[in-house]
Order: sequence, then C-alpha cells, then structure tokens
Amino acid sequence: MSVNGDRVRQAREIKGLTQAELAERVGVSQPTIAYIERTLSQQLFEPSREIIEAVALQTGFPLQFFYQEDSGPEFPLGSLLYRKRSALASQDKLRFRQVARLIYEIAEKMAKHVNTIPLRIPKIVNEDPVTAARLARAELGLSPDTPVRNLLNQIEKNGVFVFALPYSIDEHDAFSVWADTEPRHPVIIISSGKPGDRQRFTVAHEFGHIVMHHTFPAGLKKIEDEANQFAAEFLMPEEAMRREIIPPITLTTLAELKPKWGVSIRALIKRASDLEIITERQARYLHQQIVALNWHKKEPANLYISAEKPRAFKKIAEVLHGVPMNYVKVAGYANAPVKLIKEIMDVHADKPDMPKSTKKADTPNDKVIPIRGRR
Repeated sequence: MSVNGDRVRQAREIKGLTQAELAERVGVSQPTIAYIERTLSQQLFEPSREIIEAVALQTGFPLQFFYQEDSGPEFPLGSLLYRKRSALASQDKLRFRQVARLIYEIAEKMAKHVNTIPLRIPKIVNEDPVTAARLARAELGLSPDTPVRNLLNQIEKNGVFVFALPYSIDEHDAFSVWADTEPRHPVIIISSGKPGDRQRFTVAHEFGHIVMHHTFPAGLKKIEDEANQFAAEFLMPEEAMRREIIPPITLTTLAELKPKWGVSIRALIKRASDLEIITERQARYLHQQIVALNWHKKEPANLYISAEKPRAFKKIAEVLHGVPMNYVKVAGYANAPVKLIKEIMDVHADKPDMPKSTKKADTPNDKVIPIRGRR
C-alpha cells in the first residue's frame, strides 16, 4: 500500500507545521518531506514505514490516515483567495482550509446515510448587492425589514453547510467555498472565539459570496466590496434603518439598536453614513468617541452579543452515532484523530436545552434542521 502524499500535507498543515519543521521533527531533510507530499504518480521513491510512523507521531494522525487511496473531495480556497498574498501563504490560512476540508469530507460521507436538507438558496447574477440581499431575504422566507434572528440556523436550514473550527484565527473570521463535489455544495467555515456581532456580519458577508459569486477569481477588491454591501443590506435593511436611526444620533441611541439588530455600533455608524442618514463629519466624530472610550477594541460588556454555533453537522453525527456521540466512528469516516473530532464537535451546537450526556426526543427548535436517518 502506497503513501498518499496529499494526506501527509493535509496532516502537516492541520498541525500548523512547515515542511522544514516537520522534517526536523521526523529526522529527515525538507526535500524528503517535499517528495513524500507529491502525488503518487510524481513520487520518486516510496518512503519507509518508519518515516511515516514518525510523521504520524508528530502530527497526531493515525497511521492509516496516510495510506488512504482517496484524498477526499477537492476543497478550493474559495473566498480565501481574496485575501492578500502574504496572508495566503500563512500557516494559519493553510490550517484553516485543511481542517475545513477534513470536516467537509466527513460531513459528505455521513450525509449519504441520512435525509439531508435540500439546497434552497438563490443564485443571483447580474444584480447589484442591495437587490441581491433583498431577494435572498425573500427566498429564505424572511421579512424585508426586521432583524434576522439565528442567522446560522437560517442559513443551515436552507441547505448550506456551516462548520466551526475549534480555534480562533485573528486574521480570518470565516471563508466560503463551493465545494468541487457533484453536485457542488456551498459551505461557510467560521473560526471560534469571535463576538457575536462580528461573527454575524462576517457570516452574512460570506453568504453574499455564495449567493452572488459562484466562482472565485483572486484578488478582486470589487468582489469583497459587493459582499460587504450585501451583508449590510441583509442584516440592516435600508428601509428599517431609515426608520430606526433617527437624529439626533449618539452612541447611546445606537447602543439601543445594537442588541435588536445583532450588529456592532461601528457597523451601525457605517450603515448610517453609507445611507447618508449622517454626514461623513458626524461619522468621524462618532468614531472618535468610540476610540476615546476604547470601544473600537471591545464594545461595552452589557451590549455583548453571544456568538452562534452551527448545528447541522453535529446533528447528522448524532442521528448516525448517538448521544453521547461515538467519536471513534465519526473519526473513522476519514481515519482522523479522535481528539480532533471531539474538539470540532465541541464548537458545534448541542441539541437545544439538552445536556451532552442525555438522550431526548427532538425539541421543536431542533426540528428546524430536519435531518433524519434513512430507513
């Protein structure tokens, strides 16, 4: 059985190691790791089992992970392509993508054994971002001018996979892809540990990419701007903002709107400025006040908005492998480390109002993600 070089690379990048760092830990040269990571047709030699055992030990992946014939589904960089080239080469970005790719592989394999949610999101082309956001709200059955409650749930119950990563990456709150499977499936991946208002805008931004941008050309600032415009209209509809943001506008009046709309005070200032409800001068003054109060780093604790957690991935695993979950069986779909799978599951939502170790019938809230095992 031959070593799968792509799996070696995947494990290394999930561990956050460069080729040189892994080589030093394993006791070989960096070119040796580079050769091992080539595709099977390109490999000049078959690495010894001892080397792969050392790779397994240093990355924490089971030995059988590296001998799989299948490399898993293709998982493009998606909206990560829009980030700067220097950031694109960072180990954090590589890790972000590879963990997401592993989760998607497991989710795709588990989904074959359950009745999953049909995809019901619009693909909107040749429309401006504001119109696209309004059409997307309508397609998801949301009213045109009220706050979006449970944003992740709204997206998941319309067929988009949303996965959470078990760590926070400062530069990257989230990214989105159309996975190269048949049929292609939209995915949003979020990192943990971010405030809820920041998370909601980021998720709406990535949802905008999915709705409007079905391919991901690199380096187009215009595309990022469009996603921001989509997110602003999707979370803070113009009609509602003109009704809600009424002069005189102060940090106090904006703070009253933050919990209702689930966005930051700075996002409300930006929205008011873009809609010309306030002047640029007024916006600058409000931002100066925010800096003086140190709210640009952390807004007041009494206005804190809890981050949401995606649910569907964990629910599929529970339908197939019980509550409490059999992590070994879930990890077995990709021969992944059980510890990593548990860490991933811990940042996904449990069944509502249910202790992890207790098995109960579905609650009404859980039924909005209607996943059932196939009979």
